[in-house]
Amino acid sequence: MTMALHPQRPKRRWWRREGVQGYLYISPWLLGFLMFGVAPLIAAFMTSLSKANVFRTIRFVGTDNYSKILTDDPVFATIAGNMLIYVIGSTVISIGLGLILALLLFKDFRGNHVFRTLIYVPSLLVGIATAYLFKQVFRGGEVGLANMFLSLFGTEPINWLGDSDKPWLALVALILVNVWFAGGTMLIFLAGLKGIPASYFEAARVDGAGPWQMFRKVTLPLLSPVIVFNTVMALIGHIQVFETPLAFANSGGVATGNPLGYENSLGTFVTYLYVKGFVYQDMGYASALAFIMFAATLVLTGLVLWLARRFTAYGDADQN
Repeated sequence: MTMALHPQRPKRRWWRREGVQGYLYISPWLLGFLMFGVAPLIAAFMTSLSKANVFRTIRFVGTDNYSKILTDDPVFATIAGNMLIYVIGSTVISIGLGLILALLLFKDFRGNHVFRTLIYVPSLLVGIATAYLFKQVFRGGEVGLANMFLSLFGTEPINWLGDSDKPWLALVALILVNVWFAGGTMLIFLAGLKGIPASYFEAARVDGAGPWQMFRKVTLPLLSPVIVFNTVMALIGHIQVFETPLAFANSGGVATGNPLGYENSLGTFVTYLYVKGFVYQDMGYASALAFIMFAATLVLTGLVLWLARRFTAYGDADQN
């Protein structure tokens, strides 16, 4: 009776094992992520628990920065109100206008690709260039483009950025800037509309559905994942707004050099962080503001995703 001898596999050296090789392959990215992602995040959190300036003079204060921001900082309370109004108004404009434009340009007519390009390209121009562009659009008197447009309806010129009696007008102008960026959401909505099978519309048409019924019963439910995606991305982007309110705050009229605008009417999370960290050199306070901004972003995003579960349809999956 002979036993079959199975040749033993040669033992691999540890660095030749498949799992180890995988980690070795991703090690450049992993090291970069740890050095430039995780380490600064930990350092920023430790700084938020300290009284620190740009010269790294550090004194540990625990959660004093957080408690002061949330309970004893009237400027932050004003800014939180500004952000609530700005985020809601800007998101409504981005989603509503983007969806309307996508529905109009989804139709097949001559020149629709040209209109898509003309509407989308301006959204690629971001940052301080757009801020100073709209600073001229909302100039007071009859020279601003916004006032020139309103004059067509017999409206008197509005001092958008320098009205001491109505400082909230500057926040309205800041919200209206988001019309410029509607092309970005429009493009994503167009991609979502193209992903809806034409058979659904044909079946609804056979059943006698009109345009409004097809939009409400077919287009809107099947487009709901795209609406949720655009809403989340818009929320995150609007919470991080910085250049435009900073440029508006440095306008003429009643501007006093305050980066937060007259009576803090243009203050946002990031501009306040900038003021505390780089104007007053309180890096501990600024770091705490950054983590509070992160928490607000996380809560709003989670709220949107939780609410979206009730009406979002993902393919043929059951709605939860």
